[in-house]
Formats: sequence, C-alpha cells, structure tokens
Amino acid sequence: MPFKQILLPLDGSSTAEEAVSHAIFIAESCGARVHMLHVQTSHGDEHSPDSVDWRLRRAEMRSYLSQLERRLSERNIPVTLNIVEGRPSEQIVEYSEENDIDLLIFTAYGKGGISRFHFGSTAHKVISGSGISFMIVRPGELPPGRADKAFKRILILMDGSHSSEWVACQVAAMVRGQEVELILLQVISVPEMPRRMPITQEEYALREKFVECNRRAAKAYLEDIARQLQNGIKVRVRLEVTQSVVEKVCGAAMEEEVDLIAMDVHDTQGGTHWEKGNLSQAVMCRCSLPLLVFQDLPDTHPQHLHTGGEFCPVSHFNHPSDRNVE
Repeated sequence: MPFKQILLPLDGSSTAEEAVSHAIFIAESCGARVHMLHVQTSHGDEHSPDSVDWRLRRAEMRSYLSQLERRLSERNIPVTLNIVEGRPSEQIVEYSEENDIDLLIFTAYGKGGISRFHFGSTAHKVISGSGISFMIVRPGELPPGRADKAFKRILILMDGSHSSEWVACQVAAMVRGQEVELILLQVISVPEMPRRMPITQEEYALREKFVECNRRAAKAYLEDIARQLQNGIKVRVRLEVTQSVVEKVCGAAMEEEVDLIAMDVHDTQGGTHWEKGNLSQAVMCRCSLPLLVFQDLPDTHPQHLHTGGEFCPVSHFNHPSDRNVE
C-alpha cells in the first residue's frame, strides 16, 4: 500500500479538524498509522512554557486529541499523539523526517482563517519544504451530517509519464476492493502560436494535425492503462483538448463530481515539462476539491511499477505517435 505513516497536524480549530475524516479513509484503505500532532506556540506576553496559561492550553489540547484518538481507535486505526513546541511549519517538517511520515493531511488553513492568499502560511511552508506526499483539504467541503469521508469517485491526472502511471497504480492499490470509480484524465495542450498577424490556414492545419496526433496517442494510451488497472475496480478514461490545462482539469473534476483529485508533482503536459509543482499548485489554488499530490516518487521501471510490495503490471506502451502519421 502507498502510505504507512500519516501525519495529521491539528491546531484545535474545527476548520483543521475537517481533515480527520479524510485521514480515516486513507488510513483504513492503507492500513496506516495516524500521527496527530499539535504544535504549541507562545501567545502575547506569555514568557515561559511553565506558565499556568501554557500548561492549561497544553492540557486542553491533550484532552481534545484524546477525543479524536478514540474516534479513530474505534475503527481499529493505530494512533500516536504528540504535542510539541515551536514554529508550526518547522516542527511539522522535523517531525515528518524523524518519524518516516509518507503522507501529510491537512486543511488549506486553520484557526488563522482565510487570508488573501490561497493557503495559510503554515500550509504553504509545509508544502514547499517537506518533499512528502500530501493531501490538502478545503474547509467546508464535507457535507453536513456526514461524519467520515468516503471517496466514491477519484480523478487521476495522467500525462504519459511513468510517474503518473505509478500514481495511478498507487491509487488503485489503495481503493481495491471498494466501490470506487477511477477516472483517468489526460489533457492535450493546444500549442500556442504567437504571431503579430493571425496564423495562416496552413499553420492552422499543421497545428490541428499535431493536436490530433497527440489526441489519438493519448486515447489509446489511456485505454491501455485502464485495461491494466481494471481488477475489481471500475476505471474510466477522459480525454480533453484545450489551451488552458488548469481550467480544464478543474472543470472536468466538477463535471464528474469527483471526491478527490490525485496527481504527481512532477508535471508533464503536452510534451512540455512544467517546472516542478507548478501545475499541482495551480490546481490547488483554483479547485476547491481535496487534492492528493504524490511527491518524492521512487524510480519507476517502464515495465513494472511497484506498489507496496506488489507489482502493478503497467507495461510499456507503444504510442501511435512513435510511428509515422499520414
């Protein structure tokens, strides 16, 4: 399974607590341990960690975390509780490194609330500095009265790379045996042709031929990957052609009414390598759905992709684009 040690940072707010239901689903799917972590910081003129107010807040947080621990323990999920002192982002990254955390789950912002930025400062620093796979949740997305999250439809971004295939295998391994539908999405970018004057008919035809070549290759590729993943899982493919990749990804996710978007942080689209993390960050900023981003990927072999002790047999695919196109 893809994840064994999940870190769930909590600041005591109901906003941050919305990540708990997502952690329950992932932990149950992967058989993972959940580490609940609270970072206690100084307030105002509080001078000493030994002050009465400091100790009172620590005791209140311990009681709060213990209540959440019981909620997870009732579902046979192993839990570790920790309260540390310092700067939240630094302590989260340090704890992750010391405890071999392989997935961080947290909300886009906590008790600090919404700012003029897309994420709270702690979330932004952790995403940028940890190098660990993470799931980021937008507060307010869990339907009222629904205690625990269950993903029924997951959108996986594909780009023809071995790393995106590895992500698809990891997600498939995570949900195998559950009533979950996977949607493999690939977005074909229409190349820009900047001109002082409108492009000619010949240039337009050349661009259309290039896009059609990529579209046919992507369609055959997605169908091939879907066939290999279909082992007790419903897998469907979706192919889009656009000049605006991010908007199309978010639009497709909303149209499909997915519960989660999964992708690789090493972005490749339309034959052009994006700077690491650019696409995932853009999707995080423009889409309100939970996003699972795989980072620090292992080297993937083109013939076999490893998934938690078992091999996901995604074989090498001979793209039609490798052959001459009439």
